[in-house]
Amino acid sequence: MLSLKKKLRKGGSKKMNFEKIAEQIISLSGGKKNFVSVINCMTRVRITYKEENIVEKEKIQEIPGVLGVKEAETFQIIVGPGKCTKLREELNKQLGLSDEADENRNTPKEDKVGFLKTLANIFVPTLPAIIASGILQGINNILVNMASVEAVSRGIEATDTLTATQVMLQNWHLLEASTILGILGNASFGFLAIYVGITSARQFKTDHFLGGVVGAMTLSPALSVIGLTAGQGGLFGVILGVWILAKFEKLIKNIVPDILSVILTPTLSLLSTAFVFFIAVMPITGLLSDWLIDGLMFLIDNTGIFGGFVLSALFPTLISTGLHHGLSAIHMELINSTGTTALFPVQIMSNAGLVGAGLALLVMTKKAETKEIAKGVLPTTFLAVGEPTMYGLVIPSGFGFITASLGAGFGGIMIRLLDVQASAIGASGMSAIPLIADGKYIEYLISYAVGLIAAFVLTILVGKARRYE
Repeated sequence: MLSLKKKLRKGGSKKMNFEKIAEQIISLSGGKKNFVSVINCMTRVRITYKEENIVEKEKIQEIPGVLGVKEAETFQIIVGPGKCTKLREELNKQLGLSDEADENRNTPKEDKVGFLKTLANIFVPTLPAIIASGILQGINNILVNMASVEAVSRGIEATDTLTATQVMLQNWHLLEASTILGILGNASFGFLAIYVGITSARQFKTDHFLGGVVGAMTLSPALSVIGLTAGQGGLFGVILGVWILAKFEKLIKNIVPDILSVILTPTLSLLSTAFVFFIAVMPITGLLSDWLIDGLMFLIDNTGIFGGFVLSALFPTLISTGLHHGLSAIHMELINSTGTTALFPVQIMSNAGLVGAGLALLVMTKKAETKEIAKGVLPTTFLAVGEPTMYGLVIPSGFGFITASLGAGFGGIMIRLLDVQASAIGASGMSAIPLIADGKYIEYLISYAVGLIAAFVLTILVGKARRYE
């Protein structure tokens, strides 16, 4: 990437002026009229333009504070966690766009959104809630596990109203806190189908709350009366159901007289969708979802440490291209169906590889500017996300990206060897500790350390062979 180190040196040590950066981006993008939407993920601002060919991409890449740019279905500006939210808010403020911008509005009809992009648009908005609930749930799991072990060791028995674990928490004056954490932790996962229904409705341009109703239909215990089970079809079934809802709504709007539309359109749309949903969608997607879950579990269980190495080594490439967002749907479906995801811990070993390779580059380099970059990006990656180190340090070195990927592979071996799983998805690095299932926090840290050390050693060896400075 052009002048990446120079940009980071200018922008890394000073507080970013988001107003000025937004003005520069708008100017270099052909003006306000060229913007369709601005959204963000965890580290990137994603812009949809009307005419991308007029955007001065190399000059945007040179703006101090911008770590890099990436061209995919959207134009992605990498600025790092937290900063991407502030920049998106400032851009939308200056552009006069809603901060709830629908990425596809005003998009020319001939432009088609790819399958992975559609899934990303549906699931990425749910990630803040999933991360928050996952971390709080993880903290509560730590408290509950400690209380459970202590209750057994002391021989504490349950009362008429409290379990032995709850009695121990009450003795620690933590029962109320644990209960609140448990409520907050379950708030996202218990109603995930509803949230996905709402974000799907936004993606397919239909009524958001009707989309939520489609998701809610899958949670009803009364489904057993008509031969279905709650949750059958999973989140993919909800997405397909909302897509069908959007088609029915559009059709019915064209038939129903305007004076009756406010009453009949939502009623007939929901009724028609429910008929198709219960008769066909839930049974078929239920079968497909079972096959997907069984297939993934078979792959994970039967490829063992080899599969762990290959999958972890591939994830830095997926992250660099932005394709990892498409996996959110698979993680959530695994969590929705089995309670945990064995794939997510394998994925986040990429973070360990990046930290290890980045530390090695910091140790080897003699350039003050590279050291400054490393000191700025490595803490962020160690704590949460890998893109700052990937784009600011590892990719510019050339070989560091390969050694980071290989090191991540060794972390993946340990993840599978120790059978580490996650009960939620979110940020990686140390932020992922509360997300680890079954209290296997030490096993996660051991796997992370192995990936980090392997990447560090490989990077040192290759760096010395290449006389890296």
